[in-house]
Amino acid sequence: MIIASDHGEVRYFRMARTAFGRALYWTGVYFVDGLLVDSGPPNMRREVARLVAELGVRQCVTTHHHEDHSGNHALLNARGIAPLAHPSGIAHMAAPPLPDLYRRVTWGSPRPARVAALGEALETPAHRFEVIHTPGHAEDHVALFEPDRGWLFTGDLYLAPRLKVLRDDEDVHAMIASLRRLVALVPAVVFCQHRGFVDNGTELLRRKLQFLVELGGRIRSLRECGLDEEEIARALPGDDLIWRLWTGGHFAKRHFVHAFLRPAEPGPR
Repeated sequence: MIIASDHGEVRYFRMARTAFGRALYWTGVYFVDGLLVDSGPPNMRREVARLVAELGVRQCVTTHHHEDHSGNHALLNARGIAPLAHPSGIAHMAAPPLPDLYRRVTWGSPRPARVAALGEALETPAHRFEVIHTPGHAEDHVALFEPDRGWLFTGDLYLAPRLKVLRDDEDVHAMIASLRRLVALVPAVVFCQHRGFVDNGTELLRRKLQFLVELGGRIRSLRECGLDEEEIARALPGDDLIWRLWTGGHFAKRHFVHAFLRPAEPGPR
């Protein structure tokens, strides 16, 4: 299933695999001035192939290597396009590991793809995008900022102003630093890969940043009171049972606890 929407010069294609007429999990790609931002999940290969042909895609940029964002890069290779990506993500796409079962069900398994390294900027005939390394959700995660239009493509860095669960491989300290960099840009328009156009995007990015900072403070406070990690996780708001069962524990509240209690590593240069 693909649903298209236009936001001026930017087109958004929301897509998902369906079961019994219902979307399993929405993601999306953007198209502007010949540039495709991400290529969508591999189980949407046929639909994306038609889309690429109809749109006349000339370039593709990767926000990060996860299969719902880079899953059709091999398809683009067959059309003579080498998608661009942060250097730290190239090996993931050249030889992608077999995804966990829940990811194969939701997105499918990507094929090996040839990817070229992104620089500090990306140009199309009409626009120049600043490439901002924004690790946290993934080490190779990048955001794109077009300063003349105020467009900010956030990949998976935004998602929502409050999170119920965290992936076991996410770096929450890096995520906070990345959010600070994006909030400082004061973008006029925010585009999220999963949510689409985000109304009042700068404020919602700021709210997510505040949420994470306050959550980290609460976790450290509970730790100082003598609670262990499992006790702290149970004390956090929300029920993560369905997420834990569906993902085999890959998404859970307890990952917030472990991430915040782990010392922060040096940020990107």
